[in-house]
Amino acid sequence: MSPLTVARPPAAQGLAWVRQGWELFKLAPIPWSGMTALIFLVLMGLGALPYVGGILVHVLSPFIVTAYLAASRAGQQGEQVNFLYLGAGFRQGRDSLLVIGVAYMLATLLVFRGVAFFTGGDLSLLLSQVENPHALTPEEARALLDGILPTLGLGALLMTPLLMATWFSPGLAHFEGFRPVKAMWWSLWACAVNWRPLLVYSSVLGLLGMVAVIIPFGLGLLVFIPWALTSTYAAYQDIFPPAAEDVVPDAVP
Repeated sequence: MSPLTVARPPAAQGLAWVRQGWELFKLAPIPWSGMTALIFLVLMGLGALPYVGGILVHVLSPFIVTAYLAASRAGQQGEQVNFLYLGAGFRQGRDSLLVIGVAYMLATLLVFRGVAFFTGGDLSLLLSQVENPHALTPEEARALLDGILPTLGLGALLMTPLLMATWFSPGLAHFEGFRPVKAMWWSLWACAVNWRPLLVYSSVLGLLGMVAVIIPFGLGLLVFIPWALTSTYAAYQDIFPPAAEDVVPDAVP
């Protein structure tokens, strides 16, 4: 395992990650969108399975992130982006990615149960209603507005550290060979000390995502999702540069 550093770029770098991600996407837009369409179909099929569908989707999420990160590195190095990278996580770092996926699934379940216990709101139901507001009756819409702030507020508070811990952990497990707990810890730490550029980055992506979802037939998502993950790779390589580079590091043995 090679030495690693955690850099602390300025806030404006968050916008640069979005631009760099777009440049990576432009290298192979058809393969990127094709990979995303295939993943959509697989996840829809898995999600339709009774009892285990949702579990499988959560557990496989680090493998999906790893596929995009590995393909991003290949594209950056001048190699061809193709569907073979969908199996990258199964070839390298599989056990750690599996543990990260299980941890993410269990933690998400605890968050949803905690929100229900403290607020009485069903976070999963609330999110599904927010995604399809036109299907609500006036009474349901009024009830949704009455309960949305405490439920979403507590849900966001509890989910934020979980998302921070799993943001870069697939890359650390796959590229650096980190064990799952170490990968999640350093992902959490890197996000915490780089909250300024990550806030800029997340805000810009959020706006782009809102535009993407209104494009018919999911075509916007076929561009937005790979773009989001290629820009995640740009953030990863900026925050975790080679130790020899002149950065302000937190040493990781």
